[in-house]
Amino acid sequence: MNRVKCFHGECSSFIEFIEGSLRDSSVLPVVTIASTRTSLIPGISLAGAEPKLTLLTPTLDVEYLISGEVLTLKLIPTTPEGIPTPALITRACFKLLNLSALVVNAGAFKEPKVPTASLPSRVVGGRIDVEEALPKGTSESLFREAKYLGRLLGSYADLIVIGESMAGGTTTALSIMTALGFNAWGRVSSSSPKNPLSLKEEVVRKALSRLRSGLDVFAVNDLVGDPLHVSIAGLALGAIEAGSRVLLGGGTQMCAVLAILKKLGRLRSDYLAIGTTSWLVRFTPSIKDLVIDIEPKVPIIYSDLSFSNSRFSGLRSYEVGYVKEGVGAGAASILAMLSGFSRDEVLGAIESEYERVAGSA
Repeated sequence: MNRVKCFHGECSSFIEFIEGSLRDSSVLPVVTIASTRTSLIPGISLAGAEPKLTLLTPTLDVEYLISGEVLTLKLIPTTPEGIPTPALITRACFKLLNLSALVVNAGAFKEPKVPTASLPSRVVGGRIDVEEALPKGTSESLFREAKYLGRLLGSYADLIVIGESMAGGTTTALSIMTALGFNAWGRVSSSSPKNPLSLKEEVVRKALSRLRSGLDVFAVNDLVGDPLHVSIAGLALGAIEAGSRVLLGGGTQMCAVLAILKKLGRLRSDYLAIGTTSWLVRFTPSIKDLVIDIEPKVPIIYSDLSFSNSRFSGLRSYEVGYVKEGVGAGAASILAMLSGFSRDEVLGAIESEYERVAGSA
């Protein structure tokens, strides 16, 4: 049975392209990281055991993803309830596929202790309800630098898979999309089963009060966005310009990437798709509405990975709406399943990795 499914758009040709790229070993995974002080707002994000640790989540995620252990702190990133990072899924799937990811640092609070490609203009994003997101001119610099890197990466692989890790990202994504004129109210996801939409919208309305007429995309992002999404947009465009296709591995945050490219007039729907998880599709079906409003021809692909029969309660928590997506988990599971691994084999690999991590902890 096909465990990779289409949620929106014409997916068959893109799925066939992924399969061909996997057969030709022409797939390059990338995980882009950044931090925003917006994640420090109490209740805005569960991507960390407590608010102050959310700034470190991207660093801890990629340290674990690349090395198999966390190097900056002796803990694996979890929610306050102890539910494990989706990087667990990504790492297990990449081990099955013998793949490793390139980490792109667009503004992590702390430099990871693993090799990274760091954008020269990288900076931690501001808390958007009380301050500007980025210093003036930063968004344009990040976009340009990421585009150069994307062109380089696109010359090495037919398919570039881009995941992300940034706590607070759905709030800043909501801010970016709304500021650019798209209706994202009530449509972004959350790492919690109880999406704090009213809090997110309160934060975003405060950020939007700084806007004035006549601003371009980059000036808007400097005021109300973050360093992550504009960097991913640059990476994606650069890879496409080099002839690659791009699988945006994530949920509603990747809609902010589409919004940036759309407003720049650089969105190539025939070269782009969103790859996500069944949990994101199930608990945040509004991702389809977001994509339709931005660019209806962009397909949404998801893997039918399930943890309902898992031996571990931490993993089973995904089935009730915790976490859902992140660190390219959906895209990684799509790659694994399109390579021929069954859902049970993928689950077994994830449980083995979970057991190893729990044992070392």
